[in-house]
Amino acid sequence: MQKRRILVTGGAGYVGSHLVRKLLSRGYAVRVLDNLLFGDESVKELSSDPDFELMRGDIRHIEDVVQSMEDCYGVIHLAGIVGDPACELKPDVTHAINYEATKIMVEITKYKGLKRFVFASTCSVYGAAEDYVLNEGSVLNPVSLYAETNLRSEQIILRGFNGTDVVSSIMRLATVFGASYRMRFDLVVNILTAKAVNERKIKIYGGKQWRPNVHVEDVAEAAITLLEAPASAVDREIFNIGSNEQNYRIAELGDIVLQCIPGTQVETLDESPDPRSYNVSFDKARHVLGYRVGRTVKSGVLEIEKMFQAGLIGNFLDDIYYNVKYRYK
Repeated sequence: MQKRRILVTGGAGYVGSHLVRKLLSRGYAVRVLDNLLFGDESVKELSSDPDFELMRGDIRHIEDVVQSMEDCYGVIHLAGIVGDPACELKPDVTHAINYEATKIMVEITKYKGLKRFVFASTCSVYGAAEDYVLNEGSVLNPVSLYAETNLRSEQIILRGFNGTDVVSSIMRLATVFGASYRMRFDLVVNILTAKAVNERKIKIYGGKQWRPNVHVEDVAEAAITLLEAPASAVDREIFNIGSNEQNYRIAELGDIVLQCIPGTQVETLDESPDPRSYNVSFDKARHVLGYRVGRTVKSGVLEIEKMFQAGLIGNFLDDIYYNVKYRYK
């Protein structure tokens, strides 16, 4: 029996490099479409697997997308410019990659007759919401280009597959953390841990802002859950991905890092340059999908500390670990 092939856009990235390994371990064939802006080190070891295929290409280019979807059962669309600072660098490029390319992905998915489409969006679409607990039906208040383009892509997907046989699902991700094959230190838990390990000092800006958090491997598990769930449960549905227990204020994240890495000095500054604050409910994914996370912020901090202790990370300030320090053309 021929294995189902899944296309993962951005499969060499922070989340994608975990996802492709999990898909392969579950018996799927996997094709990655990635522009390899950060190189291919995160997936190079998979090149000898006959079920793995790496295609260097750009989701803005129709010919690349058409070729990548050949003989695929479904697509998990992760590719994009991720994070507020990176998106603000070149707004026109962000618009093209995070919004216009979604139109291409949707149209070619329909044209090629794929059966599943899973899209990675963000809880940043909730924006600044004070202390209200937000769910998938809450009023949205995006306060950044990153959030705005993700929200517009959500709308394209919800409309674009209406009346088709494509089962489409949207993940609104909590702030991701944890160790990965393509490591990032522009994420709050990860950078706090890196600074605690290497400098024994962290800064908390503001501290009262709410952030939901989810481990990178739990995101990969969620994507597969949506890929495999009954169509009646997930078609044209949005799911917040994370856990209620890991909604923390920024200051509380600092406390967790301090508990894990004793001796760290914490400096709290009154002003925060980031206005986002959102406390999110993850009940829908739990009740509808039976989805549960398997990892905590504490476990994420400890695993990143072990990466440094094992010498797997050099200088955590190197550009390669920060989306905003790379340039999208």
